[in-house]
Amino acid sequence: MQQTVVWIVVIGVIVLVGIGMFFVLRAPRTAPKTYPADDGPNFIDVSDYPQEMQTLYELFTRRCSRCHTVARPINSTFTPEEWRKYVHKMMRKPGSGLTPKTSERIIKFLIYDAQHRERSTP
Repeated sequence: MQQTVVWIVVIGVIVLVGIGMFFVLRAPRTAPKTYPADDGPNFIDVSDYPQEMQTLYELFTRRCSRCHTVARPINSTFTPEEWRKYVHKMMRKPGSGLTPKTSERIIKFLIYDAQHRERSTP
């Protein structure tokens, strides 16, 4: 009798998991958000930048590419204050790997880049 109850529970759990998997697999997939800036170049030639900025560029590309294409920030035209808000917003996202110290270093690079790189207008 006890063995029968155990088997009924096991089979019930298997059926419930199967039903759950059926609905999960049928759920519509959402495409990741894309922005116009994603279509631009995905690198910056930093060979003329000071060594510190070249190092910060490496940090920027490594950290920011965890959540989105590097093209997105590279092709964005934010003011220094907008960069601060944007990077701090990204820092709050789960899995970003950004700390306050890392964020400040990335912001420093983004502001420097925005002030020194010539952007071509389409």
